[in-house]
Amino acid sequence: MPFPLQGQPGLIVDRPGPEDFQPPLWGGPGRLVRLVRGLQWAVHPCTVFASILQLETPLRECGSFMSRIHPTAILDSRVELAEDVEIGPYCVLEGAIRIGRGTKLRAHCFMQGPMVIGEDNDIWPFSALGVAPQTSHFDPSEEGPGTLIGDRNVFREHSSVHRSIHETDPTKIGDDNLFMDGAHAGHDCQLANHIVLAKGSMLGGHAILEDRVIIGGNAGVHQFVRVGRGVMIGGNAGSSLDVLPWFMVTLLNTANSINLVGLRRSGASAEDIAIVRLVFKLFCRSGLTIAAATERLREHAGQPMADEYLEFLGKSTRAICTMRGRKTMAGNDSFQAADST
Repeated sequence: MPFPLQGQPGLIVDRPGPEDFQPPLWGGPGRLVRLVRGLQWAVHPCTVFASILQLETPLRECGSFMSRIHPTAILDSRVELAEDVEIGPYCVLEGAIRIGRGTKLRAHCFMQGPMVIGEDNDIWPFSALGVAPQTSHFDPSEEGPGTLIGDRNVFREHSSVHRSIHETDPTKIGDDNLFMDGAHAGHDCQLANHIVLAKGSMLGGHAILEDRVIIGGNAGVHQFVRVGRGVMIGGNAGSSLDVLPWFMVTLLNTANSINLVGLRRSGASAEDIAIVRLVFKLFCRSGLTIAAATERLREHAGQPMADEYLEFLGKSTRAICTMRGRKTMAGNDSFQAADST
């Protein structure tokens, strides 16, 4: 059988040893003498020869298309790669996976389909994308709708994204997001764009993060929680309540201020910033109930920022994170347990 042509996926299911090849003479082609489970190794002949002789031959000197798939990588026959995708050493791609132009898997990456990955993503060693949810009732052999990842995302070492358990809607990651070392997004999470998950941060299943959210190191977001645009959750903090746009969460379920720096960086107008200040005052300092504060906010309907808050409140299915939070290791005794108001 011939070696795969340009544009074809590498059909790799097991790593053969030197005994599986007939070594070529210098300048001659290598010849595959054994098929592995009926599939063929997508390895350029000179790469095979170099690996047998333990030569340090740069991959890019070993051909065109094959130079972009390391010989130790394992790819399912259903994998579809764009022309300039790079697959590094010991990567494993299992199931129906489609990867767009410019995406790079550096090494030791594990992926399970169904999955669609966009363009120019950078995936670092030991990332696990599209793997089965961590739920006791889910059969890991079930594929479901899988995972959808956009463009220009960075997944650093040990980051993980779990695929959906729904029948129709995949786990979704938007564009221009950064998953730092050990960041985790659980099954059915919906992430928008320009989000930063710092080292060790965790998103429970079904969490929804809007644009420009920042989750600090070792911070957590409870399952089914909605986090509004521009929210910043500080390190070691977290929320099991919905967080209004542009709020800052510095303790567990405690919003202590607004993300003024983020607002200014986003180009928010003075009128928008004034609305954010008003919302924080109404929901966190006025002593009003959530319902009463919402009615006061309706007086400003028609202003874009006020309408954004009203839309968020209309979609919210949980309590709202205010200043009545729960004490953490870094907290103080003045913060009481969160209530459902």
